[in-house]
Amino acid sequence: MKIEHFSKLATLSEKTELEKVELLAYFLSENKQESEFTVGDVSSFIFALGFAKPNQSRLKNKIIKSKAFVKGSIKDTYRLSVKRLEQLREAYPDINEAEEIVSDDSILPEILLQETRRPYLIKLTQQINASYENNLFDACSLMMRRLLEVLLIHAFEKAGIDEDAKDDEGSYQNLKTLINKAISRPEIKISGDVKKDIDKFRELGNLSAHRVKYNCRRDDIRTSKLEYRATIEELLYISGLIVQSS
Repeated sequence: MKIEHFSKLATLSEKTELEKVELLAYFLSENKQESEFTVGDVSSFIFALGFAKPNQSRLKNKIIKSKAFVKGSIKDTYRLSVKRLEQLREAYPDINEAEEIVSDDSILPEILLQETRRPYLIKLTQQINASYENNLFDACSLMMRRLLEVLLIHAFEKAGIDEDAKDDEGSYQNLKTLINKAISRPEIKISGDVKKDIDKFRELGNLSAHRVKYNCRRDDIRTSKLEYRATIEELLYISGLIVQSS
């Protein structure tokens, strides 16, 4: 978890100076594996988050007097007491989750996938957004392709024709075949706009996966991300994973 996100989660703007230190010490301990801190370190974090920089002498006296802290193993360092650390873990659990993906809704609105209550779809959406935001465009196009494929399979399942999406050995057919069958089958009611757009996202992912000298660029995705969002939203409705409001 980024420190800015933790600041919002813990509403640091509403906390006293000493409470800010407690929470930041907890963040450093759990998220960065830095259990001990100096007054200078924590003052810099407070200032970097946009708050007034503390008077270090006054803050040091507050820390020394507080039961929330004990002395660290090195001179002029401090750490949270065991009791206070346990209290903060109860109040703010799992902030050290290494697999958490932090992203904005740059390609897909995450709340749309939250409605499905399916963690694997939410995770795919987070990976799509986060990879785009971090300039990992080949990774983004591959994840976009994968989400498209997963939702098409769910559309076949919803229509009760999922066997038509499989080969003779019971494995799902390639994405090109799934798209062609989904477009042609009347049980899967894909709009004309999506029929026109859907294959471009398969092609984009294929370029990143198979073209040796190709690297996906931001504009390759940016220029069609609205069409992708519309395609994914329609497939979510078709597959019955979310319900369209009347």
